[in-house]
Amino acid sequence: MKSHPKAIQSITFAVNSTKAGALEAARFLAGIAECEGVKTSISTDYPLPADATLGQDLCIAIGGDGTLLGVLDAALGSGSAVLGVNLGKLGFLATFTQQEAAKDLPALIQGNYAITERSVLKCTTCHSNSVYGLNDVVLKETAGRGLIRLQVATDGNPVSEYHCDGLIFATPTGSTAYNLSAGGPIIGPEVRAIAMTPICPHTLGNRSVIFDNATEISVTSDEAGPCPRITVDGRVHFEDCDNFPIRINVAEKTLRLMQNPDHSHFAIVRNKLDWGDPAIR
Repeated sequence: MKSHPKAIQSITFAVNSTKAGALEAARFLAGIAECEGVKTSISTDYPLPADATLGQDLCIAIGGDGTLLGVLDAALGSGSAVLGVNLGKLGFLATFTQQEAAKDLPALIQGNYAITERSVLKCTTCHSNSVYGLNDVVLKETAGRGLIRLQVATDGNPVSEYHCDGLIFATPTGSTAYNLSAGGPIIGPEVRAIAMTPICPHTLGNRSVIFDNATEISVTSDEAGPCPRITVDGRVHFEDCDNFPIRINVAEKTLRLMQNPDHSHFAIVRNKLDWGDPAIR
């Protein structure tokens, strides 16, 4: 985590309009920012349009973790920092409550914040179509036609063939999402690596594997079997078998996630997963 003394001069608010009170929260926070001399704009589009954060210092996503995932492409294109305000339960990404955001926003605007550089996955089809994901790339058979066969190689060298319900390729940020539910490892958020976790593998010896950030992973689908659907951060992007083989690697760009200087990722993990003594959470 890196401290940055630069003051914030412009903010875009990305609002999940399906969340009760989200638009009102954006307007309230925008009023606080404007009193600090900050230029503001509000968008209710999801995902956030690619040009919405051009020239903006900060994007504040109001809703939850899913809302924050919807600003990824815009933030990667502009380099703007992203801050998440959660209107529901405590989030792994959207860690500010509305009350905390209102209290802390003036100090954040003046430069009292820290930035974590979160790694992003790039998924590329054989047709050179690419999609970026902050959490994960998931290959899964969803038509109920049985297990799928996927062949995985790294840097041209075979790893294994997987006969399973699917495969999850997760960033450290996404290691606490679907990857965790499937029995995969939790990885520190600033590690640059990829976790591969099979979903209900037919062979018990197929376990999670951690690849370093320089690895290029290729996945081939068995053409004789069911075609896996490819989702990135929970959204379907590719459904046809002619997209294979696909390549997955850590992208050069990172998401700049803004937090309070005293933010602790594992404090969030302890609270979410009920780890340890409640008195120290």
